[in-house]
Amino acid sequence: GGARVSIYVNGDSLKDHRVITFACHDISIVAMGGDNAATRATMSEVSMTDLWLFDYIGDELQQTIHQTATDANFGTPAINASYGDHTIYFVASRGDSPVIDGTTISWTKPSDTFWASRSIIIAPSTSANQTVSLQRVATRLRLTVTDEIPATLAQICITPSHWYYGIDYLTGEATDDRQAERTINVPASYIGTTGQLYANFYSMSPSSAWQTDITMKAKDGDGGVISQIGIADVPLERNRVTNYSGPLFSASRTSSVTADGEWGEDITGTW
Repeated sequence: GGARVSIYVNGDSLKDHRVITFACHDISIVAMGGDNAATRATMSEVSMTDLWLFDYIGDELQQTIHQTATDANFGTPAINASYGDHTIYFVASRGDSPVIDGTTISWTKPSDTFWASRSIIIAPSTSANQTVSLQRVATRLRLTVTDEIPATLAQICITPSHWYYGIDYLTGEATDDRQAERTINVPASYIGTTGQLYANFYSMSPSSAWQTDITMKAKDGDGGVISQIGIADVPLERNRVTNYSGPLFSASRTSSVTADGEWGEDITGTW
């Protein structure tokens, strides 16, 4: 199970090459638990901003296509592929400031991301309609503060012991593990509210379930720490949202945990 992107292939013969257009028509999001019912959305509806296609013959990169959401043909990359056995890798994401280094794509701020590899024999007889499914390789941590927000709060910051900022596009595995502070600015409209402030943080995710420790800080407008807590052994997994909630400013340290069912089964824990 997992979120999937359906891609259809159409091609025209050109001597010993074939011009193939990969049309990303829709995204089919499948829950890992329950009855596995699927919901469908377009790439625009899940706010993808970048799409890469990497075309390989053996270990040799033949061509790279990079599209952004502002391109007129976003979601329909075309390649002029020579006859032979190709493996094509796809990455769709809405992370900030992507950088490619070798076979790694890293983001300064990772966000929802999908990946797939597709083996295809390019020949005159190759079917004009092919399908490729991209699976979500991201996880999301959602932290909800349940006590009243003080007037001095300006930022919520977390520092995870493990957090993945990139993937290897050949394998889809998480890379670029950093221990860095992530920051969310808190609008003044949340001052005095209770249970309404939450923050979402995305990470690329290894293929297996994993854990991280979280240091969570509340800061004022000058960067001073108002309050701080530690959350140990937070469970994370691809295509799943880990929802943690609890007080940040009061003495109590109880919490409740749920998960977004569209992404998969519940993940539970306490801080």
